Amino acid sequence: MKLLKKAVVHSISRKSFGKAFDIACGSRFSKLFIKPYIRLYKVNRDEIRHPSQYKSLADFFVRDICPTLRPIAPGEDVVISPVDGKIVDLGFAKEHKIILAKNNTYSIPELLSYEDVEAFQDGYYLNIYLSPRNYHRIHMPFSARAIKYRYIPGKVFPVNNLGVSTIKDLFAKNRRTCTVFETAAGCKFALIKVGALGVGKIVSSFQVGQEITKGAEIGRFEFGSTVILFFEKNSFLPDKQLTANMEIKMGQKIGTIRIR
Repeated sequence: MKLLKKAVVHSISRKSFGKAFDIACGSRFSKLFIKPYIRLYKVNRDEIRHPSQYKSLADFFVRDICPTLRPIAPGEDVVISPVDGKIVDLGFAKEHKIILAKNNTYSIPELLSYEDVEAFQDGYYLNIYLSPRNYHRIHMPFSARAIKYRYIPGKVFPVNNLGVSTIKDLFAKNRRTCTVFETAAGCKFALIKVGALGVGKIVSSFQVGQEITKGAEIGRFEFGSTVILFFEKNSFLPDKQLTANMEIKMGQKIGTIRIR
């Protein structure tokens, strides 16, 4: 059974499958599947602003929502969730490694593809999975300046339970981007966007060197995806209510960061 699962996951992660998937979902014909998609994944209809104006299924997937539905938690030191999703795993890095799902450990240098990783040793991390029903735009978790950005090419294995349980070191193998930010107080945090099956693009809407305000939109995914947040050691205090398998919304408080 495990070999069969591997065969399935490897087959659907091929580039040819991904291109065909992108073309199909971006076609005008795919507009017919928007309503069945809403029913299948139980998308919250109250959050769909213009249900009849989407040109394709892909256009619907990257839909925006009314800002009043995702209020940004106030507070000078408050950090918010950058996305809607489910917390798959969370905790503190140990021995240059973090655990992101089902006891799979990842090397910090390999995952971040960033030279100065010593500051992240013992830092806090959150792995957030965005399901097909979620809002898929990404927002700034805290006001900071983008100081490093890197695109890491890779596979497009699915990041759902099937992919995570089948592919070893999946998050380090998948296509992803890693951005390192620095706050006014000098604290660093990384935001990793992990691509997956059907993700034609990982869009980033900012420039290195740019100062970005908490809550501002900084990118989006096109279909299934994961966001990993990783904070410098002794810079972040997580909210006590955070637990694995918890559903969170963009703008929700996830903790506080050192501001002095």
